[in-house]
Amino acid sequence: MASLLSPRRNRGESATHRLRGDIDLAATEPTVVIGSAGPTELPTLAWMTLAAGAGLISVLSGWVLVTGLVVVGWLAAEPGTLGQALSAGTQLWLLANGGGATLGSASVTLIPWGITGLVAWLVARTAGYAARQGPAGSPTVTPMVCIIATLSYLVPLLGVALLAGGPWPALRSGMVMLVVVPVAAAWGCCHARQTWPTGAWPAWSRAVPRAVIAALLVMFAGGAAVLAIGLVVNLDRVTALLTALDAGIVGNVALLVGQLAYAPNAVVWAACYALGPGFTLGNGSIVSPAATELGALPSIPMLAAVPDVGPGSVSHLWWLALGVAAGAVAATLVVLARPSARYDETALVGGLSGVLAGGAFSVVAWATSGDLGSDLLSGVGPELVPVLVMATSTMGLSGALCGLVLGLWRRRTARVTAAPVAAKGSGESKKVADPSGVERPKRSENEPEHTDEETVALTHRSRPPINAATADSADDDDEGADEPTQQIG
Repeated sequence: MASLLSPRRNRGESATHRLRGDIDLAATEPTVVIGSAGPTELPTLAWMTLAAGAGLISVLSGWVLVTGLVVVGWLAAEPGTLGQALSAGTQLWLLANGGGATLGSASVTLIPWGITGLVAWLVARTAGYAARQGPAGSPTVTPMVCIIATLSYLVPLLGVALLAGGPWPALRSGMVMLVVVPVAAAWGCCHARQTWPTGAWPAWSRAVPRAVIAALLVMFAGGAAVLAIGLVVNLDRVTALLTALDAGIVGNVALLVGQLAYAPNAVVWAACYALGPGFTLGNGSIVSPAATELGALPSIPMLAAVPDVGPGSVSHLWWLALGVAAGAVAATLVVLARPSARYDETALVGGLSGVLAGGAFSVVAWATSGDLGSDLLSGVGPELVPVLVMATSTMGLSGALCGLVLGLWRRRTARVTAAPVAAKGSGESKKVADPSGVERPKRSENEPEHTDEETVALTHRSRPPINAATADSADDDDEGADEPTQQIG
């Protein structure tokens, strides 16, 4: 082998020794690309301006939509001035915002929740866009956007309501939209920024809003089914009403738009019908599964779905299962969020979730009632007290029963699952090991521990193997132990 000082040593060996220094050089890719443009955040004044624009755009869009439809229908149906059409459109726009409307001598306070829901959707989308432009980690963006959007919506609304209707319509519209606009803006901001206030709640309580919303959706779906079946069954009556009206193309379009505006109200009324208490269509009338009593009704095709006057059919009583199903759905979602709860706890939380869902539905039903005039059609829609009693009791009891059943079923499933594990553990505990490390079944008390043959076999098996070297060293030790010790000197 060549010497390390020799210039003729191996070239690869020399390179290896040179690379074994303390400094290790390696080529890496740059983590920051020069000139790359990342997402930029707008200044505070900019996204606050967008939040103010969210409210202004929503209130203006709602007015243009309602007033534009009214102007087209008004001018096409009967002669009149543009000012009269704009005034009627503004009145209906105030009605959609909860302020009521005065059309001739009729006072209308029944809110068309179809238009109100569309306005709430506009608020949610525009407020969400404004919230996305704010700082990503700031916790104040969502509340600030909600406050600014609400104020920018309410200020022009209250101004128009005071000029067109007076202080009472302004107060009513302000109270209604003071609830609708902040809720819609908050939902839009949370959805846009993916930051929900329920994230800071305890784990079990996060399922409560979902349970209440799911129960409401069940009630709305059931109400839509009741309404659709009623229209299909009474289709000949609907056709007769349309033929008798003979409103023409423009009139039929206006009639369709008006019925779509009140379609959410009709769905909630039908859900109240399925729940049991039903609803009223004016003074002295009642529509429920048990019986139907009616007075004079306007010629509106949607009202053709109302059952005939008299005692209700037995088949209509099956709709009472809708409230039971809604309470069961609410209880199921809450119980599934508590996997370790006992059956008594599941029954309690199931009942409470059903009561909350029933209370929420009662508030929604109350919001869909109002007046369609001052005479025969005053006080149409569900009544708060009967709906509140029936909804909370039905959904609460069904939720408690569903929670109890789920808790008992979970307990039984846990016992069935734990039984094989316990049996396996007891079987393994009966196995013992002999000195050789081999597991054997445990003997009974009357059976002897070992026979003579097993004892000899275990003895030989437990001894270590003896080789020749070990035997010789043992013999030497024995011989050394037998020799007497001698003392020198």
